[in-house]
Amino acid sequence: MVTPPLRGRAAELDLVLRVLRAGSAAVLVVRGEPGIGKTALVDAAAEQAARMGYRTGSAAAHEADNVTPLASLGPALRLGPDPLISSAEFLALAPLAEQPLWLAEQLAALLEVRARDQPVLLSLDDVQWADPLSAFVLRMLPIRLAAAPIVWLLASREQPGGPVDQIAQVAERGVPVHRTTLGPLAEDAALDIAADRLGHGADPALARQLIAAGGVPFLVVQLVDGLLNPGEDLLDGVRRRVAATSESCRALLRQGAVLGARFRLEDAAALGGQDPARLADPLREAIDSGLLRDEGTAIAFRHDLLRQAVYGDIPPSARRAAHRAVAEYLLAAGRPAAEAAPHVSATATSGDAFAVDVLRRAAHEVLDTMSITSMDLIRQAFDLLTPQDPRWPEVGEEVVAILLAARQFAEAEKFADHLLQGPLDPGTTARVHLRLAPRLWLTGRHQDLLRHAADIPGADPELATRLAAYRAFGGGEVPAAADPVVLAVHGERAETAGEFAAAVHWYAQAREAATGQVGAPDRGHLELREVLVGAYLGDTDRLAAVLDAGAAESWLAPQVAWLRAHLHLVRGRLTQAAEEAARALRLMDDLHDEVARAHVLLVLVVTALLRGDHAAARQYAGEIPVLQALLADSPTDLVALAASTPWREEILVHALCSARRSGGDEAAAEQLAELAARNPGVAVFEATRALALGEHSRAVDLLATADRPLLLAQVREDFGRATLGGADREAAIEALDAAWDAYTEMGAVASAARVQRLLQGAGVRRRRWVPAPSRPETGWAALTEMERTVALLIADGHTNRSAAQELTLSPSTINTHLRAVFTKLGVNSRVQLAKLVLQRPD
Repeated sequence: MVTPPLRGRAAELDLVLRVLRAGSAAVLVVRGEPGIGKTALVDAAAEQAARMGYRTGSAAAHEADNVTPLASLGPALRLGPDPLISSAEFLALAPLAEQPLWLAEQLAALLEVRARDQPVLLSLDDVQWADPLSAFVLRMLPIRLAAAPIVWLLASREQPGGPVDQIAQVAERGVPVHRTTLGPLAEDAALDIAADRLGHGADPALARQLIAAGGVPFLVVQLVDGLLNPGEDLLDGVRRRVAATSESCRALLRQGAVLGARFRLEDAAALGGQDPARLADPLREAIDSGLLRDEGTAIAFRHDLLRQAVYGDIPPSARRAAHRAVAEYLLAAGRPAAEAAPHVSATATSGDAFAVDVLRRAAHEVLDTMSITSMDLIRQAFDLLTPQDPRWPEVGEEVVAILLAARQFAEAEKFADHLLQGPLDPGTTARVHLRLAPRLWLTGRHQDLLRHAADIPGADPELATRLAAYRAFGGGEVPAAADPVVLAVHGERAETAGEFAAAVHWYAQAREAATGQVGAPDRGHLELREVLVGAYLGDTDRLAAVLDAGAAESWLAPQVAWLRAHLHLVRGRLTQAAEEAARALRLMDDLHDEVARAHVLLVLVVTALLRGDHAAARQYAGEIPVLQALLADSPTDLVALAASTPWREEILVHALCSARRSGGDEAAAEQLAELAARNPGVAVFEATRALALGEHSRAVDLLATADRPLLLAQVREDFGRATLGGADREAAIEALDAAWDAYTEMGAVASAARVQRLLQGAGVRRRRWVPAPSRPETGWAALTEMERTVALLIADGHTNRSAAQELTLSPSTINTHLRAVFTKLGVNSRVQLAKLVLQRPD
């Protein structure tokens, strides 16, 4: 069958072709009302892309997709003559449905491989109905695959702030986003469509009807095919066509309209009390009438507008009875409650016990894999209840719990405040407060935590103890109990006091005790605190191992990233620290998690200052006090704020050395001595105390095996500065040379320059001080050493993931380098990069 040409969309198709010819990553967004021709444009784009050598994957989302993970995007990935991923690869993604970030990362790796030798067009129609997991993945992938030649074509009805807007907003951070909105066709385009379908021009009467269709392609086709009569609107036309069919066909159409845009013939037969084989003739009749199509595994209306027309013609009472019958049938057949939920919602009335029960069951069924859908379902259940209903408190508490699980933290607090104004018993009141408490503690919102941890008279003793423990985070008395919150309070207090061995002990105890109790801190967060504080004591290997293994919970990825950034920083790996910090910020944006943003910005400010980039440091610092103190190089403020930072000894040593350089107060020395006293036998703290006492040789010896090159360089600089004008000038110069070498190797050019000025002032000259020529902004010479390494690996056929494994970096870090390479070399594909690498200067 010859595909008719796409009429009246020359400008839109030209945009698509320009994007495809560019052969680089891009997002194309097509918007328009139902029936305006979005699907035709998507199909034409896929056809053109295939002719241009693209591998294509296409699918359309459906209204019922929201209860099945990846239901919308999955068919675009695995169906067709040349699937983008194999069935085995798709099945391997299934266990990751509960960890959406890991699923997105794995899918990115698969698509990157597919796009290595052939560009890809991935199209999804009706994105407004995309299931939450598909929408999440589509928000992540375009920017993660910005260096791959993948074009994402997304068509959607107008829905401000809907999935397609969210996807485009995120994608714009890293790839071009092109938008077009389809309007009504011009009159000549409508007439051309008629001529294409008829094989000749429309007669005057038909032409007048086509022009009266208002440029809506769907209506034009219906008129040309004789499915609408002159002057009929869609509902009248569908009503007439349905009336002309047999009674069994009409029953099938009505039953199908209630079941949904796509339905199983077996379900329609069972609901009608018939054998599916007896529906063969009615089905053929409906297909011949242009209303249905047989997709093999399901029956579908030819357009959702047709289903809506059939559905709208069913009397309301009959619709309600039909939906209830469908829900009861699905549940009796053992199907998931989530499948019955839409039919229950369509018929539910206030106080409907059956509907509340089904919606609650459905919400819990999909919670682990579809938390946004779960949130919608439980809210529907709650909305059917009044405060006088005995189930109101219990379902209300479930709403709070599910909102938190869906990471809708602000909405959870807002709803909880509303719920707490209602008639709740003490136990439910306590549990609602406790459900909010872990997040409030984690985000440092102490006043809100105290408000929600107030004593609840009549609450169960276990809950009362846990509330009291949360009050203790604000300085109150700690209850005597083996409760996980009590143990976490002891851990935080010990950590704040600088008693790190005790803190590790308490955090480990809290982690073991946290077994899912209401209001207990998250075990993953407790483990990260435990290993971080352990790293202060010198056990950086365990921290590195935990971070390398990655978090079992993908929602912890931002915390893992910022901890890795700090670990790189204290180990003197400034490039990796800055890259991992940038990755942490991206993950925080992706997951809407701001918990540790200040810690991430600390890494970026410190690395920028060490590199001499004060403009970047000011940009990152914002209004955060400790970062402002670093910018101002204010030892007094740094000493006061050091306890709020990870690896506080780094801040204290910086403050001490800064004070000595400027002749200021050495208040940091006292805190360094206290840290050593509270953590006896820890080499780093013994070394920093030795530095505070002026025992530089001992400090150097202690740090020699501690893998803390930045601290070691500062100790050597401080020693050299203190003794350069004395009798031991040669030892001072040797120490300053060693500090300069260490700073330079780390990339801490500002610190190296400070040492160099000190030596030059003492009359010392070194050949290696000759400044390197400035790096150009474009061309091969503009690449950093790491960018060159990445460029060579990618040109040699590596994917981002395999290059990351080769260099012990993350795939997203490789992606960051690769985007910089593309910009500096003026290329937009891996093929172009490979050609340029072959032509590079020796």
